[in-house]
Amino acid sequence: ANLTGGSDVKMVVKTDTCVFSNFRIYPGHGTLFIRIDGKAFRFINGKNEASFHMKRNPRKLNWTMFYRRLRKKGTQEDQLKKAKKRVVTSSAVTRGFAGLSIEQLKLKKDETPERRKAAREADVRKIKEQKKEEAKKKKEANAGKANANKASAAKMGKAGGAVLQPGRSSAPGKKAAR
Repeated sequence: ANLTGGSDVKMVVKTDTCVFSNFRIYPGHGTLFIRIDGKAFRFINGKNEASFHMKRNPRKLNWTMFYRRLRKKGTQEDQLKKAKKRVVTSSAVTRGFAGLSIEQLKLKKDETPERRKAAREADVRKIKEQKKEEAKKKKEANAGKANANKASAAKMGKAGGAVLQPGRSSAPGKKAAR
C-alpha cells in the first residue's frame, strides 16, 4: 500500500444494484425491504420503492436501466454508430439543380450576408413600387367609374327608388330600425 497518496492502488467499493431500476447503490445509500417470505429487496430511493410496491413494470418506465437495455439506449455500440455516421455527398454539388448551374451555385454560396441582404432589400423595394403603380392605376380607373355612378345615384338613391330621409331614432346616437 502506498501511504504517500499515490494513485497506484485503487480502492474497491462494494456496490449493490436497485431491484427496481437496476441503478448502482453505493455504501450508506438506499433502503432494504424484506418481504414476509424473507426475500430482500434493495432500492436506491423512495421513488423506486414506491413504484415496486405499486407493482409498476420497470420495463415500461423510460428512466430505468431495464427500459434502456431493452431498447438498446446509451450502449457503447450506439455511440460508435453515431461517430461513424456516413457523410452523403449531394449530386447537386456535381450537376446543379433548380435551373442553376454549378458556377451559379458556387457564386451564391460565396456571397456575403451583407450583399445578400442588400439584394433582398432591392427586390422588396422593386415589388413595393410595382404594387404602388398597380394601386394607382386601379384608383384612377375606379375614380372615373365612381364619378359616373355618383351622378346617377344622387338622382335615384342607393336602392334605385326615391331618396328617403332617415327615420327618427328612439335615443340620440342610435340608428333607427329598418
